[in-house]
Amino acid sequence: MERVGDEFHIPNNFKAIIICSMIWSGSAFAQESSLAQSYTLDYFEQFQPNTAQDMITRVPGFTLQDSDDNQRGFGQASLNILINGRRPSAKSQNANDILGRIPAENVIRIEILDGASLDIPGLSGQVANIVSNTDKLSGNWEYSARFEEGTEPQLLEGEISVNGNWGDLSYVASLEANQFTFTEDGVEQFFDGSRVLFEDRTEDVFLAAERPRLSLNLTYTPKDSHIANLNLSGSIFNRRGGNREAFIARSDIGDTGQSLSDNGEDEYTYEIGGDYSFPLGNTKLKLIGLHRFEESDFNNSFQEFVENADPFLSEFNNLEEEAEFIGRGELSWKTGAKHDWQLSWEGAFNSLDSTTEFSSTDDPLEITNVRVEEQRTEANITHGWAVTDKLKLQTSLGAEYSQLAVTTDDNPARNFFRPKGFVSLSYEQSDRYTWRARLERDVGQLDFGTFVSSVNLTEDFANTGNVDIVPTQFWNGEIEVERKDDKFFSGTLRVFARDIQDPIDRILFPDGSEGPGNLDSAFLYGVELNTTWILDHLGLNGMRLQLGGSLSDSEIDDPVTGESRKINDTEEWEYNFDLTHDIPNTDWAWGLGFRQFQNSEFFRIDQIFQPRFERPFSRFDIIHKNVLGMRVQVSFTNFLNLERTQDRFIFDLNRTGDLIEIQEQGRRRGRRIGLTISDTF
Repeated sequence: MERVGDEFHIPNNFKAIIICSMIWSGSAFAQESSLAQSYTLDYFEQFQPNTAQDMITRVPGFTLQDSDDNQRGFGQASLNILINGRRPSAKSQNANDILGRIPAENVIRIEILDGASLDIPGLSGQVANIVSNTDKLSGNWEYSARFEEGTEPQLLEGEISVNGNWGDLSYVASLEANQFTFTEDGVEQFFDGSRVLFEDRTEDVFLAAERPRLSLNLTYTPKDSHIANLNLSGSIFNRRGGNREAFIARSDIGDTGQSLSDNGEDEYTYEIGGDYSFPLGNTKLKLIGLHRFEESDFNNSFQEFVENADPFLSEFNNLEEEAEFIGRGELSWKTGAKHDWQLSWEGAFNSLDSTTEFSSTDDPLEITNVRVEEQRTEANITHGWAVTDKLKLQTSLGAEYSQLAVTTDDNPARNFFRPKGFVSLSYEQSDRYTWRARLERDVGQLDFGTFVSSVNLTEDFANTGNVDIVPTQFWNGEIEVERKDDKFFSGTLRVFARDIQDPIDRILFPDGSEGPGNLDSAFLYGVELNTTWILDHLGLNGMRLQLGGSLSDSEIDDPVTGESRKINDTEEWEYNFDLTHDIPNTDWAWGLGFRQFQNSEFFRIDQIFQPRFERPFSRFDIIHKNVLGMRVQVSFTNFLNLERTQDRFIFDLNRTGDLIEIQEQGRRRGRRIGLTISDTF
């Protein structure tokens, strides 16, 4: 959605999403069909999948949901997949990681369940239960390569995973070699406050990154109702990027010369997690433990050579060590056939050690050390009630107590007591329609990086760390309707709202510097649609269309002007269009996809950044499912030549002052050809 004057304009390529929601219950979809809530291998045979991840993408109307980045600790479930009825206990692995390591031949069936009907607190909406076995040694592998205009070939992308069992012990081991490279060519123009051009720039942006990763998941089932899991993972991350600029003066206030910004990161991380569940009288007890550690070494430099001036050099380096320890217990029991209960408690310790160094031609070396610690404990009691065969209710009530301290500062530790909980309702109107509603009180995970001061050398601004910042709190509400039909049209339409207390935005400190800080409140609301259209009824056998998108708006009181505006850098609209065709009675398939989104402006005290994408990201795939037994996919991406633009407005002192500079930037990334080969064994 774009603002035109005081009105809003909905892009033409987004109107189809609105039309879908308007005709949701129309006569075009009134025909009844036999519904499949359990999908066996027979259903997926036409797609010839290699992994459970390939299979889940073919389930009509289902959308994977990863863990919430703002989730504190291990918390209640948010990942909407189960493996053999159990919630994955690894925190750092996403849904695609987990499903991509399960060979399709090991999957017995995929069950699509209603989260409110399960005795797993926190789950709502659609949940996929992957029922699989590991009776024999099996595995899968994938290799990818990518070739892009103006960029070195990407040749080190792939994964191999092995599944098997040894008596009561089953295992999944995987090794990944992740690589990502790209370049962007750009132009940038600088204007004064009266829009008179004073400088032209050309940009050459580059990035190269590698992340090898090793993981091992063990499951031990010594006897009935006793299950133990151990999850081990570790990765190394190396990134190097930068921007080469050449600039030419167009007036007396402009400069002529060149500059080079260079930034990198060396990181290693590991995670050890496990759980053990067993019967305890008439109850079931599950104990969970997790430890995660990450060390990151950031280094940044900026060099500028301007005609008739001395060279300028600045450097900013940051070494960070982050650690997390979590212990959690869950006691579950039933009272009758319709009531499930769970009492959970969790303790966590998080810490950050940060050492920063800044120096420049004009400034001496400055070294800063910051250590942040948070100790937290919480308890919740959750009740699931099958009110009727069609109406399910889940409620949770709890609270957390936390202590937050910057131990390198003289200020005393701060203590917080926060209530938490939710009410979730699910009503199955018919075999075809299900309605859901949810109201939740939650506390967000605080980014400890907001306590640390930093410098952006390229954009020439600084961020002052804030030792008084507090976690954000939320009231979340949503209403969702789901339509099920494995023959034609399936999907979900969701309306959501979020009332935010203590939101984090940009504030001005008494010393005149700027950084993150808490404001009083903010509000976010919108609508989201995800649909699958199976087009066999139109004579297009094997063809399906996945169409989705969202519209949202937000409000926050600007700390500079006092006026209401959008929350910094939040998504305003997004759409995705994916058309796939598995050609019947052949091993061939093809796909076409488009994606685009628009985020709101980003406001600093004295600046405004306006980002946008001029064209959607595009993708065309050609797939052969049996080349010497392997699946081969060739992808043509960014064939519409996506362009990312950004306008930057700089004001005198703050945004209530005079506009003194405008920067207009446009960058293009090259077209790409990708090759992916995969197989199972």
